[in-house]
Amino acid sequence: MTHSSALAGGFVLMIVKIALVALLVEAFIMWGFYWLGMGLSNWRFALLDAGLLAVTVAVIAYFAFVRPKERQIQAMMAALEEAKLKAENLSRFDALTGVLSRRAILDAIDDEVDRAKRNGHALTCLMLDLDHFKTINDTHGHQFGDIALHRVAQVVSELCRTNDRLGRYGGEEFLMILPDTRIDGAIRLAERVRLAVAETHLDRLEERITLSIGVSEWHHDERSSKTLIARADRALLEAKAAGRNHVVASQWV
Repeated sequence: MTHSSALAGGFVLMIVKIALVALLVEAFIMWGFYWLGMGLSNWRFALLDAGLLAVTVAVIAYFAFVRPKERQIQAMMAALEEAKLKAENLSRFDALTGVLSRRAILDAIDDEVDRAKRNGHALTCLMLDLDHFKTINDTHGHQFGDIALHRVAQVVSELCRTNDRLGRYGGEEFLMILPDTRIDGAIRLAERVRLAVAETHLDRLEERITLSIGVSEWHHDERSSKTLIARADRALLEAKAAGRNHVVASQWV
């Protein structure tokens, strides 16, 4: 017997059961009328008989078919919503480090620039890059490099304030957004981050890993976040050129 035949057979059996139950219920109700001595003419009895049978079948069909289907649909919708949230989280967060993904951090900095434009608030960002990361991968393997990235992301995340945002910009680079923060405050936080990472112990590394950090402040003459990020990136290159494990602030020209 095929699957469709089995379903058809089960449906027919269910209909038969509903009909039998409906007839039993109807018989019980009719017996009640008879026992109460309620005399009814033939056409009234036929009308009442048909109405009671229809109501009985409708009630039984609702609880046998509609109600379970409603529950199934509700469960399905809940499962779909959960899957949607999981998919959104997968796209919003970087799978390796747990911080915001590149797309999410870029969306966040666009939002913060728009807010700074509207309200005239301060805004700075940090571009962070792990020093000698290629050497770490070549020496200890990519798996250990992944561990190093995850650990650094943890350390930096612990120093983030409530409104700060941290995301993986790409490879071993991270972008940190500091709303309502001027350049001096951003530099102080960058130094705290740099020192915290430099003091973090990673197994199997004789020398502890370090960060180079570029800092830039948004100016009201700038139209988009791209300029803010580009200046932080140039400052990062200057920090690398200065010997790494440095913090360099972008100079507004």
